[in-house]
Amino acid sequence: MSACSCPAGTAIASVPNASCPQDFGQIQKIIFQRIFSTGTTKNSMTQANAKLLATWTALFSATAGTKAVITPYVEAPTADGGDAIAFGGGNDTVGGVTKVIGRNPVNMTFALRQIEQGIAKALKKLMCEIVGVYLVNGDGQIMGIGDSASTPNLYPIPINSLFVGDLRLNGLDTPDENALSFSFQPNWSDDAVVITPTDFNPLTDLANASSV
Repeated sequence: MSACSCPAGTAIASVPNASCPQDFGQIQKIIFQRIFSTGTTKNSMTQANAKLLATWTALFSATAGTKAVITPYVEAPTADGGDAIAFGGGNDTVGGVTKVIGRNPVNMTFALRQIEQGIAKALKKLMCEIVGVYLVNGDGQIMGIGDSASTPNLYPIPINSLFVGDLRLNGLDTPDENALSFSFQPNWSDDAVVITPTDFNPLTDLANASSV
């Protein structure tokens, strides 16, 4: 694979022992923020501050590059991709064995159901931005990207190919909806961390600065 480094180390990589199961569960809301607040300065906060409502309140009321916005509840979250990019098989490769030469992005899709179309119109403007996301699960936990600094930081997860669809009129049996989708880069989750807020629930306590 192109991500492999040569020559190999003196031993194979160490792998931590499993200590507890991890499962983020259902994504219920998504927070958007630019990757860069200005120039080459990335948006970030300490992981300790990410647990506090005051930190997020400042981001949601910001009027410059640190500004954050949150979606209404999203439904039908699905993920595909993230699988191997393979080459060969048959007479192309020795013994017909395929070669793994890379990793595909992870494509996420959601449904925004029964929302005011002013929300969809505003979200479409983010398609022209270099943005990342923080994911919020049903327990009010927040997932972002962490680092190994002495005081660990939290960053938005970079995304590509953000798309917000037009209203889909589904008739009597199914609620109307707008599609929402984006892709995570390969290896996006290697440094993913989950923050458990201490004094708020992002599902119910975070709101955008302006209404439709």
